[in-house]
Amino acid sequence: MMKRIGTVIVELLAGASLLGAHAGAADVKTYQVSMESSVHAKGFRPHMDGRARDYKQAGASRMDQGIPDTLDLRPRLTRIEDQGQCGSCWAFALTAMNRDGHAILGNDPGRLSQEWLVENAKEGYGCNGGDFDAAYALERVGDPVETRGMMPPGGEPLWKDCPYAVPADLLWSTLTPAKKNWVESRGADPLAPCSALLAPAENGSISAWHMLGDAKKGPSVLDIETEIAGSGIPVAITVAAGAGDWENYSGGVYNGCTDGPIDHMIDIVGWDNEGATFDADGNLPPGKGIWILRNSWGTSWGENGYMRTKMTDGAGLRCNEVAAQAAYFDF
Repeated sequence: MMKRIGTVIVELLAGASLLGAHAGAADVKTYQVSMESSVHAKGFRPHMDGRARDYKQAGASRMDQGIPDTLDLRPRLTRIEDQGQCGSCWAFALTAMNRDGHAILGNDPGRLSQEWLVENAKEGYGCNGGDFDAAYALERVGDPVETRGMMPPGGEPLWKDCPYAVPADLLWSTLTPAKKNWVESRGADPLAPCSALLAPAENGSISAWHMLGDAKKGPSVLDIETEIAGSGIPVAITVAAGAGDWENYSGGVYNGCTDGPIDHMIDIVGWDNEGATFDADGNLPPGKGIWILRNSWGTSWGENGYMRTKMTDGAGLRCNEVAAQAAYFDF
């Protein structure tokens, strides 16, 4: 039997807009921002090819599973990474889920290569973005006719064999036009490109991935928390990071509500429901609940690479009735 392990959350973009106001302002806590300006790459880009996806429900009995009021996975997670000036957040989110899933099963393959995924995932766009469809490249068995099945026998290559080639301290203004073009198109160093034939990491692959939740409504807060509590593995979500003051967040509980396009993928690694009770739809009252997030902007950002933010609406990190979608991995 396949193990149900990870979950990826994405927002439906069709017809959606984010609103600037959010309920429950009296309940939010303060947060800090750094006055030092910085620019981080993001990289969520929906792959809209009309392909049908397999949706599966979490199950009607989930209300009786006793979700904890608080949960924090940070002490057991793998390292905080830095995607540098490359829109590869999608590769970092999927790779982190891949390693975390195997590690929780007792088969930690070691530090995996986001660079390999950036270069080889045919469902992605390199440094120009991508979404969870790139998980096809992590499957052990794929359809070569549709340019899938990229995974070498055994799994995703290790970082040491295929290191990430866009350094965190890369200064865009110092690059030559040729180098900028390379980074934008591939996200790799032209002097050291990765090969899909590198020796793979043991067990560093997935057997399949599936959508979670309702195709129209998406997952609720309870759906997300049920997945994390049951598997012990973070979920990846998409956010409108470029529209708010995420860049300069340095600590505390973020209470902003960004108004802009979905452009970044990160991980939910815990929560505090603040004693609130789930409603019939599996969501918390407006203004209640805090997510703990893991970013891919290095340890100097936020709280050592993490962020705490209020749940704003539904599954959180949304400012209106934008539906969300989710997918989980089978290992």
